[in-house]
Amino acid sequence: MAELIVMEKIDGSPVAWRCSDCRQKFSVRGKLTAQERCKLVTAEFKSHMEERHKAGGPAREMAFAAGVPLPE
Repeated sequence: MAELIVMEKIDGSPVAWRCSDCRQKFSVRGKLTAQERCKLVTAEFKSHMEERHKAGGPAREMAFAAGVPLPE
């Protein structure tokens, strides 16, 4: 199953991701908390999975590259 991979961080916080399967980019910028950003990009990725990859089950929680902690 495809995962989100962090592509860019600003001040240590992820702001841009890509799909591990098709490399589509996802970006959430602006004055948001890490939690808000995570929620928005996860919803966008879920829609992407349903439309582009015909995912049968629910989208997994965001997977970050090694060394990037999940927001609390």
